[in-house]
Amino acid sequence: MGDAEELQEVEREACVIAICTYRRPMLLRALIKKVNSQDFSGTDGNVHLLIVDNDSEQSAKVIFDECATYPTGATMHYLSIQPQGLVVARNAALDFAKVLNAAVIFIDDDESPAEGWFASFWEMHLLFPQDVIAGPVVPDFEEPIPSWCKDGSYWKRQSFEDASLLLRPTGDGNIFYPRALVQNWRYSLRYNTSGAQDTHLLRRWIASGRGLRWSAKAVVTEIVPAGRLTFSYALDRAYFSSLAYVWVDHELGANAVWTLLRAVRRLSVGLRDYTVSLLRRDIWLRHRARLHFSSARGTLHGLRVKSFDRYGKYQIDVSTSP
Repeated sequence: MGDAEELQEVEREACVIAICTYRRPMLLRALIKKVNSQDFSGTDGNVHLLIVDNDSEQSAKVIFDECATYPTGATMHYLSIQPQGLVVARNAALDFAKVLNAAVIFIDDDESPAEGWFASFWEMHLLFPQDVIAGPVVPDFEEPIPSWCKDGSYWKRQSFEDASLLLRPTGDGNIFYPRALVQNWRYSLRYNTSGAQDTHLLRRWIASGRGLRWSAKAVVTEIVPAGRLTFSYALDRAYFSSLAYVWVDHELGANAVWTLLRAVRRLSVGLRDYTVSLLRRDIWLRHRARLHFSSARGTLHGLRVKSFDRYGKYQIDVSTSP
């Protein structure tokens, strides 16, 4: 098949935009409207919007039925899936797309796409049809940023040059998966309630020699609710994330010595920052030191803790009603 024929085949591909949702009806309604207002012209209109409802009470169904009556840019589908868990919901969306032989874009139910979001993903996909493509997630704070991190750096994610080839995983809340992944790869159920499912999948993807690209213009904003602006939440997030990442490391070949060295490094950096914070009376540096301590504790506990339900403990919603 020649380059021109291959490009035409990619242009004719179907694409599933998947929203995995759990009890966020107001945000879901606003997100569906934003997605359906995107420009899908580059795909010959072969776009499907899939709502994956992970609530056993099917709270998203009424929103889906309501939005399905509006003029839509994408063909809409609803899927109720149990048991609860992000991996279960994500894998159900991948299974749905596999039947259609389609690519998949995941966008979270507390996010909002910028104008040109879909077109930016699709244009990058045409350039790199075999690669996973990730896009920026910009925080949208529900309340003023707390004093312990006035610059908001704790919630800001790293960004890259457009079309950059990434060597490390990103999150999967704003990501494009090509058919090569949809047809043959799935998230591990071990991470269904813990997080780090994206790190595990994308590290394996990169290690296999496949590409992960950056689309700088495929931007979404993510609401950061008041409950996620507390320092206690930040400490717990540092702990649980580090714990789950230890599982990823060990599944991919790391040993206990490596884990212990990483914990020691976290402790060392924390002690340095804490000492400097006392000398400078720098509250942010002191809080950062405590985050390093919490991360070190999670790293050590990852050697013995086998499972936990992070989502059950932190089902924090937003009060914003679009």
